[in-house]
Amino acid sequence: MKNTNLFKIEQNINPIDFSNHNVVFCDSLQALEWAYQNGLPKSAIIKSGAPAMLWCESDNIFHIEARWTIKEIERFQSTIQELTEGIFDATLSVDGVDRELALTISNSVLHFQDVIYQAACLEESDFSDSRLFIYVSGEVGPSGNIMNYPWDKLLSSNKKFSIINYTLRNDNWKVLTTEGVSYWKRLKVAGIESITYRLAVKLMEKIPDWFFSKEIFMPNENELNIEIASSLVLHGVKISKIQINPVPNDKNIVSSIDVAMIFEIILPIMRKRIEDWVTPSALKVTMSLFESNLVKQLNRFQLLADEWDKVILKSNKIKRAVLVNSPGNVSGQALSCVCRKNGIPLISSQHGITIEISKMHDMLQVGFDNSVSDVIFSYNSKIVDVEKSTHFDKSKYHVVGMPMRIIRMKYAKKIDKLTPSIVYISTNLYEMGFSLLSSKTDYNRAKDEQKLIEKVLSKLPHKVLYKTYPEDNRRYADVDPVLNNIKSFKNIDLFSDKIDMRYLIFRHRVFITTCATSTLAWPVMSGKPTIFINQKENSPLTKNAHQKLSKGLFVFDDDAVNFYGDLRGFLSKPIDEIEKLWQEKRSAREEMIKEYFSQYDGGAGKRAARTILKEYLT
Repeated sequence: MKNTNLFKIEQNINPIDFSNHNVVFCDSLQALEWAYQNGLPKSAIIKSGAPAMLWCESDNIFHIEARWTIKEIERFQSTIQELTEGIFDATLSVDGVDRELALTISNSVLHFQDVIYQAACLEESDFSDSRLFIYVSGEVGPSGNIMNYPWDKLLSSNKKFSIINYTLRNDNWKVLTTEGVSYWKRLKVAGIESITYRLAVKLMEKIPDWFFSKEIFMPNENELNIEIASSLVLHGVKISKIQINPVPNDKNIVSSIDVAMIFEIILPIMRKRIEDWVTPSALKVTMSLFESNLVKQLNRFQLLADEWDKVILKSNKIKRAVLVNSPGNVSGQALSCVCRKNGIPLISSQHGITIEISKMHDMLQVGFDNSVSDVIFSYNSKIVDVEKSTHFDKSKYHVVGMPMRIIRMKYAKKIDKLTPSIVYISTNLYEMGFSLLSSKTDYNRAKDEQKLIEKVLSKLPHKVLYKTYPEDNRRYADVDPVLNNIKSFKNIDLFSDKIDMRYLIFRHRVFITTCATSTLAWPVMSGKPTIFINQKENSPLTKNAHQKLSKGLFVFDDDAVNFYGDLRGFLSKPIDEIEKLWQEKRSAREEMIKEYFSQYDGGAGKRAARTILKEYLT
């Protein structure tokens, strides 16, 4: 998909004279080389945040995010939770503002922190002196072109600011796929629950409503929701996939929302927030961007609510509920509002192990499922304890355990003798700006990944597979320099296909991964040795999770005095010895799994279905 939002060079009425520019914003090596070929002085200062651009450590390429030290990012992050809670409470006090709309406003504030972060990278001279921005277009993922910082918007008031578009040549980008994964392997992971669900949806859409007394609407899916739906089908519940028409971003509607009153309350709070971080000349434009973004979100909420109202039909003859995945966004908030007004339960289920183990998820609470769902089906009691303590909680909880798709990993024995026994499952996903889960910039995370490869993985006496994160949305134009670095090591094989790790578990005997994310569940539930690298400044474990996981897994802290040496020494052991040490942790691991992963060893879908039938479809 090509991005055509900005003009291409051949469309410029006044072509850019590159020789007149001494300071350039650019995040693509290919685009920079093109600019040099078209007259850009080699002495020009290049401002960039792209790891590939900064990798060569050229004297004229400057890190645009250099002003952000780890301590500064941590200070910036530490106030976000209080900010979103304050915004929510303040807007909820405005007449006519429903709870769900207040969540949308607070969520909008949360995500606008990225723009504040980027604006804070700019200097006073950027708003007055000559500046050129090379905007890059090319093949992208489902979120569209996010390969560029918003310099075109932030520097629009500078009369000496110019922008030019460069379209990448010989471009290629792929998204997550099951290509190369056999049908049998996909079926084995998905299980009979998925077959039942898929067939039922196709069959039931042809049967009239009067045939049923109960119905579940499903706007989207996750592993547990599919399992729940397949169990409900066996009890005669109709499962209906629903969707709404796409909502245009540029459509304005007449709304009863009192925008002026909302602005009166919110703008002073946001002005103070922005003033604390950006240079004076950036204040006005950043505030203006926030105002326009908020109006768009308010408008989008109303449009989405109108669309959901068309498909969420209340009936006196059929008992209905909505079963949804990850509703903590503007679409889910609008859906929640419609369900509440129609007396229809909004039910969601946990979609991964993260909140209960992650130290850095507090600031994301406004987007948790429990902020909008009436009912939540959870894997374990630990996540319930966390979510119940949040400022936005409104849910009733039922602990049902993990779906069989994840539990089924324990049957994935290694059968592929041609692949390395050890696999490193990378979670190195760049953010193209501010990260809510890391206090390091993309470039610093790339350098840390390189150190791990050079100081540990490349030194092992074993063959190692480096499995890249299957990134759907393209952040940077250039290939990750870390991957180019891997190719120089003979004992490391690079696996860069966009295939989910769940389909590869059976190939390997030992797993290494990092960051407190849902990725961890797949290797842990396989029952195979799992080494977890706890990074202090990048999605670290909570204190309690660290204590429990250290007993059940092999946990290494990256701030330990001899971190690289200790990890290298452990991974250099014979595979049989690692597996023996793993078995010695079995009792502690079973306790850890029950508390932090799955309270039950199967039956989650049936357990949740019984609860829905008994309490929410009666």
